[in-house]
Amino acid sequence: MPGLKGPAGRPARLSRRWRAQVGDHVIDLAWSPCGARLAAAAVGGPVHLFDAATGRPHAALPGHGFGTAALSWHRDGRLLASAGQDGRVRLWDAAEGRQAAVLEGGAAWVEHVAWHPHCDLLASAAGRKLRLWAQDGQRVRDYPDRPATVADLCWRPGTDQLASATYGGVCLWEPDRDEPVRRFAWKGSVLALAWSPDGGFLAHGKPGRHGPLLGARERYRSCRWRATR
Repeated sequence: MPGLKGPAGRPARLSRRWRAQVGDHVIDLAWSPCGARLAAAAVGGPVHLFDAATGRPHAALPGHGFGTAALSWHRDGRLLASAGQDGRVRLWDAAEGRQAAVLEGGAAWVEHVAWHPHCDLLASAAGRKLRLWAQDGQRVRDYPDRPATVADLCWRPGTDQLASATYGGVCLWEPDRDEPVRRFAWKGSVLALAWSPDGGFLAHGKPGRHGPLLGARERYRSCRWRATR
């Protein structure tokens, strides 16, 4: 990991703490906000919860028929959201290892879920459908269908604004409005989004020979900002 520093600014050396098997390819990983648990989604559907310190299995959740696509933790670290190819969003009580709610994504498969980092709102994307949910599973808002499949979701730090990426650009949404508060047009596909830590800049990844980050000639499926002091 380039740039990872240890004590006194020396390059950090990583060592393996534990290893676990989930029986299939891992499609997504998500740390709980407090770092106590790690959730691992298998491409075939099951979601496994591990004790982050020891690797001891905490729970094995059935996940989604036909496959799980994405995971996102609620800020309290108890509720885990998963998206899957059964067209549903599922909420799991991680402490008790049980399903708490099932939400209809609005299309044949749900590709993205994202809890707001500071309040009880969950965003989901299924095809062209973009929906907002409360913690109890009640639908808060059904945004107008997007012109193309939603490729990524990302909450803007320090605000209630949600960024969504599709072919043609990026839109910013707020919970109490049906229409986007801002649009950023782009001639082509937008595949991945990442806000800077202060919420002042938004990076996006796209296909093609000239990527948005230092002109790298690759297709970006994800992007992240590195926090610096």
